[in-house]
Amino acid sequence: MKSTLNLSDIDNVIFDLGNVIIRLDIEATTRAFKAIFGSDYDTIMHDLEANDIFNQYEKGQISSEKFYAELNQRKAAASKEELKNAWNAMLLDIPESRYTLLQNAKKSFKLFCLSNTNETHISFINNMLEETKGVPNLDRYFEKVYLSHEMGMRKPDVEIFEKVIDDNELNPKRTLFIDDTLGHLEGAKKAGIQVFHLPSFQLLANFF
Repeated sequence: MKSTLNLSDIDNVIFDLGNVIIRLDIEATTRAFKAIFGSDYDTIMHDLEANDIFNQYEKGQISSEKFYAELNQRKAAASKEELKNAWNAMLLDIPESRYTLLQNAKKSFKLFCLSNTNETHISFINNMLEETKGVPNLDRYFEKVYLSHEMGMRKPDVEIFEKVIDDNELNPKRTLFIDDTLGHLEGAKKAGIQVFHLPSFQLLANFF
């Protein structure tokens, strides 16, 4: 793994969150929504995507109340709690090995987190951190955590990467961005950042 990238040329590492730090099972949310929406699932998902609901939620352009109201009006029989649990079903855990990896990486690099996420998901993650590590959020592990719903922008837009670079006066040529989604790397490349695609969660295990 290390041979494909010269880490001696890197001062800063920007980590994606989902499937890089926290394990995800996207299909778990798909299954949960199918159980709620039944035969209307495909139509409802298409309608939500056509109305840009997921994208708006990730950019913080609509509130959690509005997000669940949008889901509810398409399936009034579902409670907000059912919808919330289904939406969170994709979030699994942060293995202990990831905390160790971050601690090791922090000895040599400035670490940042940049995630396309939303209020519901980050609340779930923060609660999990409180229960498992006794910390309120991810701030202990990074110089700064950047979340799309707080920033009003999302990956792969080049502006979100430029914001991280400018805020922290980073040299993009000596900054590495790690993400599991190939498309997200394009915005980082446009900002002059080095990139690494992580197609499998396990591949990061011995990176640092």
